[in-house]
Amino acid sequence: MIFRYKSSLLVLFICLIPMAVLSGQAEVTRSVFVPPEYYIGDPVELRLQIELDSFEVLMEPLNYEEPEWVEIRNIDISQDRRTAEISIKFTSFSPGTRALPDLNFGPFTLSDFKIYTKSLVEEGESDLRGLRPQVMIPGSRLTFFLLILAVFVLPYLLYFLIRLLVRYIIVLIRKYHSARPFRALNRTLKKLDAGLEKMGVRDFYIALTDSLRIYLSARTGFDCLSATTSEIARFHGFGLDQTLWDRMVSVLKQGDMVKFAGETLSKEEMKENLDFVLSLCQEIEKREDFHVDL
Repeated sequence: MIFRYKSSLLVLFICLIPMAVLSGQAEVTRSVFVPPEYYIGDPVELRLQIELDSFEVLMEPLNYEEPEWVEIRNIDISQDRRTAEISIKFTSFSPGTRALPDLNFGPFTLSDFKIYTKSLVEEGESDLRGLRPQVMIPGSRLTFFLLILAVFVLPYLLYFLIRLLVRYIIVLIRKYHSARPFRALNRTLKKLDAGLEKMGVRDFYIALTDSLRIYLSARTGFDCLSATTSEIARFHGFGLDQTLWDRMVSVLKQGDMVKFAGETLSKEEMKENLDFVLSLCQEIEKREDFHVDL
């Protein structure tokens, strides 16, 4: 290590003894590398402690030649009269022993200061190893798997769920429409039940039998409203017990007798027929294989 004073009187002495301290003007009393051992590409700090024979103001080097193998990132100077501390932060990109570039601190120049940079190849590995696979952070495999699952599987899952939902909605709509005839009949029967005491027998049976015929027409697809009671009696339908079917035909015949022959029935008989029609239609609604055989 050499601090060279800018004086022509010392040039000859420096050339003869290049590793000595310059003419007693300044002396490097301590040099420390942080970290002590470093490799190619490591950030390093060189700390120099300087003892001056006289008070000299050191200045930070401004213009110096920086070779390609080293990058000097920062230079700091701390001085207390005849004692100075210099911090040089650098990064070496070449292994082995090399000299830092000359650094002019004003009255002194740091020249031919050697540094040693270690290399992994020098540590015993004859050849450079190939590139290692990219290290994945913990949980990234699971995250990647879930991402793939979401991108490729989720759309199909949503597709099937939407199909099921659409089918369910269609079934609900069909059930709602198929229940319309019964809801209309039920409303009529409730009105008849509420006004039973005040209604005449003929008006009651006209409303009862007409609403029943309209319901049967909607459920079977046959025009039961225009068909005669004898024609309806010849049907064998709805998967019902024959006794129930005959009982329904009997209600229609009683209605015909009241409407066309002026027959009179009691309130109890009217109420009994009303309840039977309601229970009959409720039984029909329970059957999915609802049909009529001629």
